[in-house]
Amino acid sequence: MKNINIGIANLIISNKLKESHFNNNLIEESRKITSDFLEIVKNSPILQLEFKVFSGIENKHIDNEILIKEYVDKNIELFEIYTIEEIEAERAKLKLFIGEGVVSKINEAEYNLERIDLYNAIDTLITESLKYGNDVDVDRIHESFTFVFNHIKTPKKSLIENVDVEPLNEEIIEIAVEKFNEKYAELNENDKDLLKKLIKSSDGEKETLLEALKTENITILKSISNESAKANIEKAVKKINEMIYSKDNVDNNIIELHELKKELI
Repeated sequence: MKNINIGIANLIISNKLKESHFNNNLIEESRKITSDFLEIVKNSPILQLEFKVFSGIENKHIDNEILIKEYVDKNIELFEIYTIEEIEAERAKLKLFIGEGVVSKINEAEYNLERIDLYNAIDTLITESLKYGNDVDVDRIHESFTFVFNHIKTPKKSLIENVDVEPLNEEIIEIAVEKFNEKYAELNENDKDLLKKLIKSSDGEKETLLEALKTENITILKSISNESAKANIEKAVKKINEMIYSKDNVDNNIIELHELKKELI
């Protein structure tokens, strides 16, 4: 198959699980495939990252066009600590789950073609972002970004058939953070600390961090004595107070508040 990525592999496995419910002879085989798939993903920082990015983009809805671009860019930038060769080596492990005839079957009715197009678009953005000079296909990047952009902008229900992957273990997290720090040494310590928190934090911890940043920013804003800026300060405080925790947008809100705090102090 030309494009092997975590989205395609997950879709095929999900389809096999569906089929097994109608054929008792396939149940054990499907369980074994799912178990093997999870084991490979859990032991691969690259595939875990890819799973997280594909799932995040597929389920994301943002109205603001600037924030959509920022969200996509930030997700794709996460792969800059790896090379194309490293990513392809990990993706090659997914071939175990791509059976014979899938190339033709993938276009049949049991597969959602829009999802396939989305996965291929994300795939293109990742791989093209790691190329250099004349190897970069600008037209493919533009077409893929437009497809992803429109997908995120369109309101949706959750479409992904999730395969539960356990959180990244500490060793894998530290390796990823170390490689990131090597590549982006110019980031200040506060930025690096925020990155680590976003990677390692649970949903509850992110909610706590969001509320703390809201309180800090509101406190700073209310301490500003500037009559001419009073109306803008009130608008900013109102906007911050309206930030309600949501799993879909908590990362964006935390980053936005982090950047605001940097500008205020």
